Amino acid sequence: MRKSLARRCAAAALAVFTGLTTVALAASPAQAAPGLAGVTLSTGTVVLDGDAGCANRVKVTFKVYDPVAEDDYVSVSADVMGPDGDAVDFLFPKQASRSGDYAYLTDYVFICGGLDGPGRYTIRTELEWFGDDLVDHVVERVDTFYVKRPTSLTYDATPEPVRKNSALTHKGVLKADPVGYGAKYGLKGAVLRFYFKASGAKSYTYKGQTTTGTGGKYSKKFKATKSGTWMVVYAGSSIRQPQTRFDAVKVK
Repeated sequence: MRKSLARRCAAAALAVFTGLTTVALAASPAQAAPGLAGVTLSTGTVVLDGDAGCANRVKVTFKVYDPVAEDDYVSVSADVMGPDGDAVDFLFPKQASRSGDYAYLTDYVFICGGLDGPGRYTIRTELEWFGDDLVDHVVERVDTFYVKRPTSLTYDATPEPVRKNSALTHKGVLKADPVGYGAKYGLKGAVLRFYFKASGAKSYTYKGQTTTGTGGKYSKKFKATKSGTWMVVYAGSSIRQPQTRFDAVKVK
């Protein structure tokens, strides 16, 4: 089939004008139109220290139905918006591979610890294609990922071993990275939940909870009745990393 030079030049000119990445398609016009089959992120959550630089990145892969039509041209671009609604990056992916009628385009979102705050980030992808008549067709999709600040959690169930039916004290410290610059600090007012799995059991049972105090310190007493493994959980939040710690305890 002969390619239409006029259509190719028009599509290329439009791509240059709009700044979009253009990928030549090549399927028979009778086949289904190009489309955005999916968007995959290398991670759904980036745990990033507030002091970190800009080397952290999220790989974004765009799966495009690309039946290789000789008279069709498609462009893919994406805007990345931060938690405050401001633009933080623009993606102009390039084709990395192909499998049958699908092309895989990739690009990276770069995140700076000191500049990009924690929270929910939005990737708005736009696929634009032009058919035989150069009619502009647009397909949009929205995906999200989170940036969270790191936390640390220490945990000790004491004494160990412990006498049956005596008190077992669970204590430690929860620390969190500040939203901006600086070292981790004790996080006060955070809820911690405790679970226990007896030796030989298949699942954990919820036992209770406590709240961290000054300096992120916590202490909670439970009666020790069986040997097994205790677990403390900090669920995290939309801006803080969750944490889980374990301690095996023998009851004698």
